[in-house]
Amino acid sequence: MPHTRLAALPLSPASTRGRPFVAGLVAVGMLALTGCASPDVADPATTETAAANDEQPHGFVAGAEELSEAQSSIASIGADGSVNVLNLLTGEIVELDSVQSPSWAVSDGRFVFSGVAPSESGAGRTEIIDTGVWTVPHGDHVHYYRAAPGLAGEILESGPASVASNEGIAALSYATSGTTVVLDRHALGQGETIELARIESAPHDAAAAPVGDAVVASSVVAPGAVPTLDAYSLDGEALGAGVECPGLSDVQATSLGATFSCSDGLVFASAPDAAAEATAPTLTKVEYPTASGASPDATIGQASTLDSRPHRPAAAGPAGEAGIWLAASRSQDVTFIPTTAPILTAVAVGDDSSRVVAVDNRGTLLVIDGESGEVTGTQAGLVGSPETASSLHLSVDTSRAYLGTSSSAELSEIDYKDGARVARTLTLPSAPAFAFETGN
Repeated sequence: MPHTRLAALPLSPASTRGRPFVAGLVAVGMLALTGCASPDVADPATTETAAANDEQPHGFVAGAEELSEAQSSIASIGADGSVNVLNLLTGEIVELDSVQSPSWAVSDGRFVFSGVAPSESGAGRTEIIDTGVWTVPHGDHVHYYRAAPGLAGEILESGPASVASNEGIAALSYATSGTTVVLDRHALGQGETIELARIESAPHDAAAAPVGDAVVASSVVAPGAVPTLDAYSLDGEALGAGVECPGLSDVQATSLGATFSCSDGLVFASAPDAAAEATAPTLTKVEYPTASGASPDATIGQASTLDSRPHRPAAAGPAGEAGIWLAASRSQDVTFIPTTAPILTAVAVGDDSSRVVAVDNRGTLLVIDGESGEVTGTQAGLVGSPETASSLHLSVDTSRAYLGTSSSAELSEIDYKDGARVARTLTLPSAPAFAFETGN
């Protein structure tokens, strides 16, 4: 069992301008939801009673607490493999059992997957950390859960990997082997690692994502061949012909499916309409539009990465040196947003203004109105001048952005709706090799 150590979080004076801290543990005095009704005062046996009455709320997990607000946390892994989970509401830190000193790590918003670079033999493993906090959208409302964090299991596969998940399925794709491993995500929450399928391929920069009741995954017939995106059932059965995706670089799960980045455009993968006879996801490629407003000497490129606020339909990514690509999966439109400096990483917020939070190669955080292209807030000097996107940690939730680097233990909490104001400066136990916001 993982050991736990609670520690108080050091704060800078700027913390008094941020969201108020809650004294003590979140569980103390917190309201709990029963089913989808209005919140009532929490009863110690809320979960057990709901189970006994067969009135389990959407997303119910045995042993988990349902709470009245998102349990936003920062999960960090040190270069030595130390693992810590910082509760952003209470400021307390939970120290978990260590993992291998990681050379790569990815997260799907609850679980963190990490490992070391493959050895000459190719043998290796992926360790899975359950941060114990997650959010389940349910129509016009949302459920928030918390359970005990800890190590959830491992996969005998060498990374680096990419990951995309929905409530019940996690899809991990490995470049070294080209294999996609489809996991039962509900079982992961119970400490069981259950593989539903393995989609085999020759080695390539693989990507996959669950879409409805299926998985869309890439494959190649031989190293160096053009990847193809195909739909598969959850037991690995091919569901039909796919779409070529030259230069496949990333995938981002969205509330409507997933978006894949190719050199000749973006592929929107959408679940079939419930009333339709089709069972496979629909794959639609949309070419990159003309980069209107780009600097004449800037190199325009494909979306090297894609990112979004959890459970939202839009995704964003750098457009070479010229700006940002913003992909709206609801309308299946791609928009170009010019910037004055190359963008290292960008996250689509997915609100009414199609807002994007990004960091450029000067280390300046930008808040951009995606509809007008107007910069509505900037914050410079928080992360120096990062050389690569991999040294940055940027995440966005409903009201805050979190920005840090692998060279500093300090993490800035930024109110991106208020001119990119720094609301708090948080201090992690050590400079993180990898850090992720979870619970949203």
